[in-house]
Amino acid sequence: MNPSLDHWQLRERPFELVTDRRFFFQSQEHDEALARLRYLVAERTMYAGLLSGEIGCGKSITGRVFAAGLDPAQHAVVFFENAHFRFADHIRQFAHAAGLGQSAARARTAAQVYELARAAVSHLHDREHRHVVLVFDEAQDLRADTLADLKRLLNLNDDGTGRLTLILIGQPEMRLRIRAHAPLDQRISLRYHLGGMRAADCSDYLRHRLRIAGHPTGDLFEAAAEQLLATAGAGVPREINRLAKLALETARAEGAAVVAEDHVQAVFDDLNRHRTLPSPLAAIP
Repeated sequence: MNPSLDHWQLRERPFELVTDRRFFFQSQEHDEALARLRYLVAERTMYAGLLSGEIGCGKSITGRVFAAGLDPAQHAVVFFENAHFRFADHIRQFAHAAGLGQSAARARTAAQVYELARAAVSHLHDREHRHVVLVFDEAQDLRADTLADLKRLLNLNDDGTGRLTLILIGQPEMRLRIRAHAPLDQRISLRYHLGGMRAADCSDYLRHRLRIAGHPTGDLFEAAAEQLLATAGAGVPREINRLAKLALETARAEGAAVVAEDHVQAVFDDLNRHRTLPSPLAAIP
């Protein structure tokens, strides 16, 4: 067995940087994001929504939890992980998800691709009576021409029938790109920026992940260590994960029964020291 897992009574690693919905912790910020996205889809005629946040704040996993929570009998959800692909590639993926794989292979021109999108929406909404939800993760990478195509795709709602909801998830620069594209920007009915977790949420976040990983109580960090993790990680889950993982290893190496503030401080200081090392080129005369 892994020495660290054995020492801390864990079945698996609790702080890995992976998008695993089991480890999702619904902080106040994440709860609000989910509530707004659910409202957007429930209304059905609000066109599009935008969820932004800094790197590592949990945007992607929030999007996945949201998508997984929608009733498949009422919703047809397509989650696009690679927003930088061409619009035609996105629509072919959408068509395959709608069961129109043969039609997808024949769509070549821009007009054919648009008609393929129309057919997929019609099949899912008009025949299967399911609302279409298209979720684009890392939407700051959307191509400029794709932004225009997405606006045209939303035209399928212009007859007053809520067939399609578009959700864009990405880093803060995505908001600026959308704002610069007025035709699409005007169709964004809901916007929410996911910030860092509050200190109280950070403590619960650590316990939650430790319990999911197999610890009976999740109480492995002293209160001062939790507070320092929240401060040093600025409430950002990815940063907290990195610091917590290394702090567990530091405490284990010392044979400690819990992670103390000193263990977290040692990790934080070490990371900062190596982050600010002078360039080797600076020593060359």
